[in-house]
Amino acid sequence: MTVHIDPPRKAASSDQDAVETADWLASLGSLHHSAGAERVQYILAALDRRAKELGVLSDSPPYSPYRNSIPLEQQKPYPGDIAIENRLTAIIRWNALAMVVRANKAYGELGGHVASYASAAEIFEVGFNHFFRASSSESEGDLVYFQPHSSPGVYARAYLEGRLSDDNLKLYRQELSGPGLSSYPHPWLMPEFWQVPSASMGLGPISAIYQARFMKYLQHRGLVQTAGRHVWGVFGDGEMDEPESIAGLALAARENLDNLTFIVNCNLQRLDGPVRGNGQVIQELESLFQGAGWNVIKVLWGSDWDDIFARDSKHALLRKFAETVDGKYQTLGAKDGAYNLANFFSEDPEVRALVAHMSDADIDGLKRGGHDFKKLFAAFAAAKDTKGRPTVILAKTKKGYGMGGAGESRMTSHQAKKLDVDALYAFSRSVRSASQQRAGRETGVLRAGRGQR
Repeated sequence: MTVHIDPPRKAASSDQDAVETADWLASLGSLHHSAGAERVQYILAALDRRAKELGVLSDSPPYSPYRNSIPLEQQKPYPGDIAIENRLTAIIRWNALAMVVRANKAYGELGGHVASYASAAEIFEVGFNHFFRASSSESEGDLVYFQPHSSPGVYARAYLEGRLSDDNLKLYRQELSGPGLSSYPHPWLMPEFWQVPSASMGLGPISAIYQARFMKYLQHRGLVQTAGRHVWGVFGDGEMDEPESIAGLALAARENLDNLTFIVNCNLQRLDGPVRGNGQVIQELESLFQGAGWNVIKVLWGSDWDDIFARDSKHALLRKFAETVDGKYQTLGAKDGAYNLANFFSEDPEVRALVAHMSDADIDGLKRGGHDFKKLFAAFAAAKDTKGRPTVILAKTKKGYGMGGAGESRMTSHQAKKLDVDALYAFSRSVRSASQQRAGRETGVLRAGRGQR
């Protein structure tokens, strides 16, 4: 049972019986204290069912409040070294950008997408470091479908691991000229590198579903041992508009594909603007996947938000989130802490009070959940623990995260492939702060540990 918090409707904007309302709320609090969350969920489900029978909630959307699905107290402890992982992630972000910018500086219009990977970097790193399993003598390992426009980040990581050379990176999108790198995941062009193709848009999601389905089929028929193998798919929220992306969702649930996890990189942006300018694509996707029978896990806010939520006893912040559309979230994401304080938090006195102790810099440092290793790890772990149905993780991110004024949450960031010196220097500053590596103005690549260019 999920509870949706709508913005107050005009017809119910004033409480006609505040005493009665207080009694209902006090009863709910008492029930939670005496009988626990499971009993509260049962009662709310019964009330929801009865309200729908009475026609009161006939249009109630089937999604939960705009917050993380996994409460802080239920998060599994993070097993990695976050400082080191942040450092490596920052270096990989720089290498991905440097590779694309260098290629386009030399050849003009080769293309390439920097901002997509910049938004998904933490998602990939949590997967690579803690969940994606390679083939071994015991198992064929997992299958991973990568968001096609994020391929520069996968190449950049492979370079840091020593799996790709300088010559490979210099020939990005020039594979016909030598040992180059294909635009998107393509096992025909790079059979030793990519497992499966995931472009054009929409091919990845439906292919991942059928791969997971036939892994189960082979296991059930005793043909191949696939128990323990998992299919992961990292896709974009704009990609979910493709008919192929959603064509197999019901099949995945009907076939109980608990060996399948989608991670949808919800940076709220596609080629020509916000994914949902006047709506909330994350809530729409939750409704879509939940209606198809999937387990849905939302990762919207980073750890710095936990204290704010803990003090929001009247759910003022949730009400404010519920009335904020994706277009405004993108504007807020492109602006600094002072702008966010004035144009979001200060619009509601209750919400402003929740952050009264925070400076502009503190507000500026609040992260979306898709950039928080702890929140992502908890979601990945919960997905692996889910039995009997597939899981989708809806991770809220910023398009062009780390690019600052050069492209963070901006409509031009998807097409960014050429940056001027000032923009590159601004990006390198963010790398230095996270990686503690030296970075200059030229578009060279970094190797971990040596600060070498």
